[in-house]
Amino acid sequence: MNIEKNNNLVKHLKFVKRHTRSSKNSSTYVGGFSETLPKELITEILKRLPLKTIALCRCVSKEWDSLLSSPYFTKSFLTSSSSSTRPKLLFTFEFKGKWHFFSSPQHHFDETASVVTPDYQMVISGDWYEEVCLSANGFVYLYEKQMIKGKMERVPVLCNPSTGQTISLPKVRAKNNELRSFLGYDPIEKKFKVLCMTVTRYRRQVRSREHHVLTLGKGNLSWRKIECDSTYFPQKHNKGICINGILYYVAQKNFTNVIACFDVKSEKFRFVEIEYSLWTMINYQGKLGVLVHGSSDGDLLLVLDDTEKEKWSKHILSFPDRVIWNLKSVWGTATGEIVWAQWPWIQPFYVYFYNVERQSVRRVEIQGIEENVFMHPADRPSEVFTFPNHVENLMFLN
Repeated sequence: MNIEKNNNLVKHLKFVKRHTRSSKNSSTYVGGFSETLPKELITEILKRLPLKTIALCRCVSKEWDSLLSSPYFTKSFLTSSSSSTRPKLLFTFEFKGKWHFFSSPQHHFDETASVVTPDYQMVISGDWYEEVCLSANGFVYLYEKQMIKGKMERVPVLCNPSTGQTISLPKVRAKNNELRSFLGYDPIEKKFKVLCMTVTRYRRQVRSREHHVLTLGKGNLSWRKIECDSTYFPQKHNKGICINGILYYVAQKNFTNVIACFDVKSEKFRFVEIEYSLWTMINYQGKLGVLVHGSSDGDLLLVLDDTEKEKWSKHILSFPDRVIWNLKSVWGTATGEIVWAQWPWIQPFYVYFYNVERQSVRRVEIQGIEENVFMHPADRPSEVFTFPNHVENLMFLN
């Protein structure tokens, strides 16, 4: 069912509640039909529609808006959209004061693909602040530059490319301190959390000072302080990654390279030592993968098979073009490929897929982005972020 047909469907739908004398239960009618449809059946029908069509359906009536924004429907839709048939590859970048979001179903990038034209998801105003741009379960977390009371401030922003909603988060007060922040998702309790640390510099020593957590959802958004027993330094330019409810980010502890592991549900910390100076982290087949460049063993992919026992497996890589190590957007796929978007931006624009087992590379051309944002061939975005396994999320925040 295409969008035009869905829009015509929405125009003719009616949602009516009728209370009978013998029961307090509500009866639901659709269109001009006299048959009663259970809410569960309507939910099953509507959650199969594209999210943009569901957004239109919320405008039909207050009853439809209440149903489609309810936690029950949101959870049902999120569970459905997390299936293996619906993940997307999300592209986002800031260009001339605006954030642009594009997406395409991930299966469009299979081994038979040579060209993919992604959908233009949304555009929002805002200048990028280079500290962070992260994604988790359908939401994107980034910092923007905003003019507040005549002063340029960096403001944490959360946006949902599927619904188009964007909200500014409250600022953590950190006078004379730097901030490090990451977005995590707990798949058990279905909660999003932002972890923020204040970092203090004193006599050439750098360490984390305070840890704050903000839980996203309905109601007022506010930071609360949590405890961490360890003293460590979270690195500034590593963006972190959340896998199966564990938020990973690179740090130093007692002058040793470590990976901090923050359990989003329990809000507990643990640290895994790593002997290499790592380059970036990826989600490799549902496990933490670490890419290492220029070690004595060559270029490596390390996979954390057991967090508790700190057990790693090692894969030797053989990239045909070493320019990959200068790239900023690299990720892994469920099928065991390492993927990156070319950098700097040039036309034509390609995404490359490296098969770890076969040590082979293929590429897919991305078309249509320049035309949608009116980008001159000589223009280039400051940085392109790509997020695999992006799912449509119906959750709305107050």
